[in-house]
Formats: sequence, C-alpha cells, structure tokens
Amino acid sequence: MDRLVALSLIAGLALNPALAVACNQPEPPRFDGGDPGLEGGVSISVGRIADLIWVPLLIDGLPVPEDAGLSLKIGFDGTVTGTTGCNRFTGTAEMDAGELVFGPRAVTEMACVEPDRMEREAAYLKALGEVRWFVAAPEGLWLSREDGTVAVCLW
Repeated sequence: MDRLVALSLIAGLALNPALAVACNQPEPPRFDGGDPGLEGGVSISVGRIADLIWVPLLIDGLPVPEDAGLSLKIGFDGTVTGTTGCNRFTGTAEMDAGELVFGPRAVTEMACVEPDRMEREAAYLKALGEVRWFVAAPEGLWLSREDGTVAVCLW
C-alpha cells in the first residue's frame, strides 16, 4: 500500500509539477512593487486571483487532504463562492491591490458524518473571516491576517 501511495504521488507530481512547490513556504513571497512581467511572478493584482477556482492546501499551516472538497472563487465583482467539504457558501469580498476582506457569508447547513470534515470546515470559514491581505505567485495564493500570519494558502 505504501508503495502505491508513493507511486501515485510521483505520478501526480510528474503530471503537474507545479504542485511540488505550491504553498511550499510558510510565509507569502514578498511583492517588490515591480512589474511581474509575462512570467507572472509575485503579484497583488486582483486580476491574478479573480474568477479562478482556488483549492486550499494549508489552513493555519496544516495540510488539507487532497480529497477534502474545499474551494474558493472570488469574482471580479466581489462575489465569493466556495465549498467547505460539507457545505457550500456564498458572500462578498472587498479587494484592492493586495487587500482582501471577506464579508458575511451564507453557508448551507448540511452535516458531515466525519467529525474531521466538520472541524476542517469550521477552521476554513474562521480563517477566511480573518483574511486582510493576499499575495499571488506561481506557487500559490497566500491569504494573510492583519498581523501577517498566513490564514490559508491555496493553489
């Protein structure tokens, strides 16, 4: 079984090598204020994060299982939708040049049988509510709190 897991991981990384470096650092990369250019470097541009489906890899530094079913989408107009692994949510966000603040969210109220899924959902929604900043890079999207700690890292 361990060999099967290792082979699956190797195959996954071979098919999508970017996952090997996604969210691989505890702190977000620093935006130096320069032009990110065609390669896409580090950015605080809303255009780099809007209208994409992001998948959390870390919540408060803890890894999220690949099959957890979490997602986040932020529209250019500030609409927010996502999934928590048990439920769906919708809401709004205010965003501008590295600033990101989520407004109140409406969340469906379906219960998960597995307690770890419910705990992960609570941690995810709490972390999103604490977000004040974002930095996007080829390695992922870092959502940080007012004090600079990373709440969620997504790919």
